[in-house]
Amino acid sequence: MRKTTLILALSFFNLQAVSILNAEEEEQKQIVARYTAAAKSAGDAAKGRLVFESEKSNCRKCHSIGKKELKAGPDLMVIGDKFDRDQIIQSVLEPSARIHPDHASHAITTVDGKVITGVLQSQSKESIELINNKGEIVRIPLQNIDEQLRSNTSLMPADLHKVMDDSQFRDLVEYLTTLKQKDGGAYPGMPDKFKTITKEAQVAALHDNSLRFDHPVCIIAKPGAKDTYMIVEQKTRHIYQLTITPQGERKEIWADLSHEAITGTYEGVLCLAFHPDFLKNRKYYLNYHVRENDIFSPVIVERTAVEDLSKDAGGTSRRLLKIEQPTVLHWGGMLAFGPDGYLYIGAGDGGPQEDPLGNGQNLSLLLGKILRIDVDRRDAGLPYSIPEDNPFKNTGEQALPEIWAYGFRMPWRFSWDSKTKEMYVGDIGQNLYEEINMPRLGENHGWNVYEAFTPFSKQYQRDRESFTPPVIAYRRKHGVSVTGGYVYRGSRSPSYVGKYIFADFETKTIWAMTQKDRKLVDVRVIGKVPEKPCSFGVDHDGELLIVGYQGTIYRLLLDESVYD
Repeated sequence: MRKTTLILALSFFNLQAVSILNAEEEEQKQIVARYTAAAKSAGDAAKGRLVFESEKSNCRKCHSIGKKELKAGPDLMVIGDKFDRDQIIQSVLEPSARIHPDHASHAITTVDGKVITGVLQSQSKESIELINNKGEIVRIPLQNIDEQLRSNTSLMPADLHKVMDDSQFRDLVEYLTTLKQKDGGAYPGMPDKFKTITKEAQVAALHDNSLRFDHPVCIIAKPGAKDTYMIVEQKTRHIYQLTITPQGERKEIWADLSHEAITGTYEGVLCLAFHPDFLKNRKYYLNYHVRENDIFSPVIVERTAVEDLSKDAGGTSRRLLKIEQPTVLHWGGMLAFGPDGYLYIGAGDGGPQEDPLGNGQNLSLLLGKILRIDVDRRDAGLPYSIPEDNPFKNTGEQALPEIWAYGFRMPWRFSWDSKTKEMYVGDIGQNLYEEINMPRLGENHGWNVYEAFTPFSKQYQRDRESFTPPVIAYRRKHGVSVTGGYVYRGSRSPSYVGKYIFADFETKTIWAMTQKDRKLVDVRVIGKVPEKPCSFGVDHDGELLIVGYQGTIYRLLLDESVYD
């Protein structure tokens, strides 16, 4: 009897707790709906600025506006360019709904039971540093950490209705929409406006909708196999072989790297490169993420295909290079064999935001660099060789010999013009600009002393150091995450031959650019992609492909448009 009574009492308690939670959730939905409706109409930006700056709202505690202050939240100086009104409303009311990994919070539980929450500033083999919601740096020795969890919950409170009414919220949103980048500036490589072509280029799905991919990030035409492509899925860590024939399409698993690579919102397998002699030696290379001894790192590995080249041979990868990072941000992601037969690797600055550690300019680190190695030979103590003309080989300086060029923030995708052999790098920017660089041996491309053409910080500037500017940079109103592409050398559209095609991941815009001697000659918007374009590829005929991050691979139909 007592047991039954206890069970009934517990059941009643649980139902009551669920009822309370449901009621609170419903109340929160009603609040969000009311404030959203209020902010749809125009407010008073001047009053909204006062709301932002007030002690009661606490907005300034986590956000600055162009002052380069150390804060847990992002700088908002161009938020009106990056987000439309609806996105701003959601970001403020529901800050955890679309949180970017750059600003995700980490919860550290110490051995004495204390919980410390903040945004990751840096991580080493000795300690972790967080920025808390007061903008303070908190250093925690690893020996004092019992548990570390990365959360998709923002440090920004989701109950702003407690500190401002709906009319004040409308004014705040109005103020945020006015925070935009100013046009102008005497930089020929930074257009204020872009011309468009008369007839836009179109895209068409390469495959049937039933063969969609899970967060694809890379496509490579398979050597020696006409109309056969390798597609890398970031999160599943699978590599698929897609074959397109007149009889139909075939999608087959090529390799599963889930036993070696980690996965996450942006972590996983990032890129694939076939050895130039793949048809004989069966070797190919991958760039993917690992976490070892609580340190996040991109690694470069070598793998082998079976004798008939139909799939991966299995077994453990041969690791060539590991790039340890202070955070889980800005890891580059590209690797490809250059015209010289060497393997080039894109390494990001490693974070956190704005590269406060100066990694991009630090030649004793691999971070923020384009690296170059020889995978066909081995130097003493290395699983690869350093090419003889690498700029820092045998220099006697405190510089790593793998470095080929430096001063990059996030070189996500790069390629070479198949005719001129010139290199193009799409480097994802910080606060204001996205840029395309054309690096050469030993050059410094500026980050974080420069962002695009403009000075950013003097902290790590060295005397008599020269910097190579980008060919082109574009402002936040045009896009927020550049996706480097290829110089078109196909035969279907003669008017595009020699033009560099690239895109923006967020706005889905596609551009075609012409340069001479690394100076911008012309650039035009040529179309849009239905899905966020995260990578480009080239088929066996030299025609371009675009990887849509939501699952579709597209052909770029330049033959149906004219660049005039």
